[in-house]
Amino acid sequence: MARKSSQQRFKAPLGRGGQWLELTITLPDTSAEALGDTLVALGSPGVVQEQVPRSRNLSEGHVVEMSKVISAFPMEQVTERLLGEIRQALDDLGSTAGAQPTLSMQLIDGGAWVEQWKRFYRPFKIGRRLVIRPPWESYVAAAHERVLTLNPGQAFGTGLHPTTQLCLTLLETIVDTQPDARLLDVGCGSGILSLSGVLFGCGTAFGVDLDRLAVWVARINARLNHMSRQATFAPGSLEAVTGRFDIVMANILLEPILTMLPPLHAVIVPAGVVILSGILTAEVPQLRGGLSAHQWRITQQVSQEEWTAVVCQEA
Repeated sequence: MARKSSQQRFKAPLGRGGQWLELTITLPDTSAEALGDTLVALGSPGVVQEQVPRSRNLSEGHVVEMSKVISAFPMEQVTERLLGEIRQALDDLGSTAGAQPTLSMQLIDGGAWVEQWKRFYRPFKIGRRLVIRPPWESYVAAAHERVLTLNPGQAFGTGLHPTTQLCLTLLETIVDTQPDARLLDVGCGSGILSLSGVLFGCGTAFGVDLDRLAVWVARINARLNHMSRQATFAPGSLEAVTGRFDIVMANILLEPILTMLPPLHAVIVPAGVVILSGILTAEVPQLRGGLSAHQWRITQQVSQEEWTAVVCQEA
């Protein structure tokens, strides 16, 4: 039986209509993750990885595990330059993997791509207790588990990305020591961090996002989980937030994080906790410099793959 799994990297909105170019690339399994990272970096909203039956490398005389990597790009983004970069990536992988990848392409409807992607988005567990369940999948929870029903829609936040998982693992531990905490989620996306915070024991959660569509998706997810009273969402940025919070989270990117460090003092309670992610491990020295310059200190740092999350408090 072939194994199927979602590549754990999503950055662009899903759910767009119109025509898309779907790419199916067959290559040695050892190169599949690197190719998936490259395709997402080039603009694909996500990739699906499917293992295929073993094939024999006749020149080497041994069995090679092969995978299919499936991605899609909206046609308005498909240019000669994009296709050239994809072909160069395949050529580079062929020289290192010992077997040249094969590529097939077809035009599909945008909705069809989303439906195909949904087939690979199944319930999965993060940390000790949290289970993420898409609305189209059933799940019978164990007594200790907390189930979050999540439809990412067109917003970032499936729970599959390493930065989201790092944030959730840190948040679960912190809320255990701060029951009924007030949580602020900057760049809330699908609302996954805010809603998980409530499941962990936060008293309230408030999420903001510059993308109004993301706010709409987060509100839908709050209703799906009967949390509309505990978890609220609004369009805007940190500068528009009033009040103070026990926990502030921002799973965004390094540059906006550095920008928000000065006004962050105005929304955190004394001895409050800040969780920051969306940061490449190679960017941590730059982050440390920014934190120190604005009177913040790192109290904990965790990493997964090439990504890092940190816990901070006022210096």
